[in-house]
Amino acid sequence: MRGGHTGLDASPTLYDPKKNICCDGRLTSLKPWMDQCCGDTPYGLAQRGVLCCKNVLYKDREDEEECSESGVPYKPLKETVCVSKRYNSPGGHCCGEDLYHPNKTICCKGHSYNRAIHIRCCGVQAYSILDPLQKCCEGTLYNLTSEEVDGMQCCGSVLLNVTNQDVCCTSEDKSLFYPARKGFQCCGHHYYNPALWSCCAGKLSPVQKKIYPTSHSMKESKLQLVSNLIKTQLCNEIFIGIVESVSRGSTVFSNVLKIKGNHATVGPNVFILETPDQCKFLGLTTGKTYFFNYVDVFTDFNHESVLQSLHFILSKCSY
Repeated sequence: MRGGHTGLDASPTLYDPKKNICCDGRLTSLKPWMDQCCGDTPYGLAQRGVLCCKNVLYKDREDEEECSESGVPYKPLKETVCVSKRYNSPGGHCCGEDLYHPNKTICCKGHSYNRAIHIRCCGVQAYSILDPLQKCCEGTLYNLTSEEVDGMQCCGSVLLNVTNQDVCCTSEDKSLFYPARKGFQCCGHHYYNPALWSCCAGKLSPVQKKIYPTSHSMKESKLQLVSNLIKTQLCNEIFIGIVESVSRGSTVFSNVLKIKGNHATVGPNVFILETPDQCKFLGLTTGKTYFFNYVDVFTDFNHESVLQSLHFILSKCSY
């Protein structure tokens, strides 16, 4: 929109709208493409690389950029609002829309908190990994009472009271909870009736098409969660390795690290986890990394990488 004002303390100025454009009391020689004002700066909607955010005109911008609520241009699909602020603060780092100091602050999905040696992120919140009254379940933080500590376990982002007989079934991709039903069992993240279905290595098939018949009752087939290990279990001997091969009788892990407490050692070179009841174990993915001990294989939904999981275990077991 062409036009403007000169302010209450200045005398009005007459101008020819064919020669000039007035933006917030400022006259500028008119160019054919000028049809908008951004504060006191004229521009045109047909221009490329400009973006008006709260009366400030930004130039040399990319087409997919938008204005944030705070008036900062950013690319919603690629960056946080803070990225543009960082250009005026060399060495600055972004946490949401604000700059932060990594030595003093921890950033949890756009929310900043004071950093301390045992503070970690759980979704958008921060917590101490040494506090037994705080439990992180896949990005959701729960505060417990001293009476609840031993009876509460994660099932995905939900915290279950195991004394209430709720059942958690876990696959490589997700955990789901179900009200306990007599005779039902887990098959990955599914809860099934063995009278109707057969489960082997985490896959269900109708009973009449059972592939691996057994003479004994079938055991549950599910992964365990690292987040449900108490400190004494977590800091006991545990391994991490890459699945090299899977057979009906065993699983071979390579590139194995043995972790005990806050120490990790290389080896053994190859670890063969015996699985006499092959159907009890999920169909582990060759080439993927897992935590395991002599009995169970574990997955970790609380961390986005193996390095984060390792850092969590070694840090928690340091004290």
